[in-house]
Amino acid sequence: MDGRRGNDGNEGSRNSAGQKEGGLFGRDESQNRNSQPGAQSAYGQGSYYEESNEEDLYGRQPDDSYDGSRQEQRGGQPEEDRSLGGLSPWLRVWIHPRQVTRDFMRSSDPLRGALLLALIAGVFNALNTASTRNSGDTMTASGLAVSVLLGGVIGGLATYYIGAWLMKLVGGWLGGVGSTQDMRIVSGRISGMLAIMVGLFWIPELLIAGMENFTYSTPNLDASMLRTLLYLLFVLLESGFGIWSFVAVLHAAGEAHRFSAWKALLMFVILGVCVFFLAFIVILVVALMFGAAFGAFGL
Repeated sequence: MDGRRGNDGNEGSRNSAGQKEGGLFGRDESQNRNSQPGAQSAYGQGSYYEESNEEDLYGRQPDDSYDGSRQEQRGGQPEEDRSLGGLSPWLRVWIHPRQVTRDFMRSSDPLRGALLLALIAGVFNALNTASTRNSGDTMTASGLAVSVLLGGVIGGLATYYIGAWLMKLVGGWLGGVGSTQDMRIVSGRISGMLAIMVGLFWIPELLIAGMENFTYSTPNLDASMLRTLLYLLFVLLESGFGIWSFVAVLHAAGEAHRFSAWKALLMFVILGVCVFFLAFIVILVVALMFGAAFGAFGL
């Protein structure tokens, strides 16, 4: 059994404010919006003119903003502690990623635990990378563990700091208004929570296959049909939740930038292309420099 995959919609529902959560790639929509004739779209430079008791497109009162009061309360509870049906954000993020992102952005401590979540998520992503590359064929178990930990920490830091800045930059090209801190909420808290929960599938997979998760040859796993089927079940579940988590991240990034999840997908595509070409240019320059150095010494 060779290699595995990397780790990487929801129906609308109405929240307590009477808003409708967006569909698979949609935006939240507000109902009963009383706009004046000259008002522009909420995504333009204008704003909706609403009655004082109505909330805007992002669940705020007309005079609220993400950079304004972080201590807003509803029903006597801080915004960051509100939850639908008492669900934890770890569960709500799967079905209402926009609302969870909005709550984090408006909380008194928007980046609480974000860096730690990004580092843990980086370790799980490093596990997936090691499995895809069959790193166990050339490394011992201890060496693989050290490699995964180091790679995970580096990857987590890069995602949290550099990735957030790039999402802010590219999102701005598409009309997004999210700040670098907003993007760190997405790359740290939202993406981190989702990646960690998907990464929990590694526990049964390691118990079933052990080091064969990281090797090309899997004789022990292949010897038992039951173990093979059970292993494949967890792999499929992990893949399914991985796709779901990516869609949730698109919604979260869209909420932070105040645009749709489709535009967030375009942002990630552009970001991926830019990173690819940047890496290609760096590798090309390094290769040319080494080539020139070897030529100068007649090597």
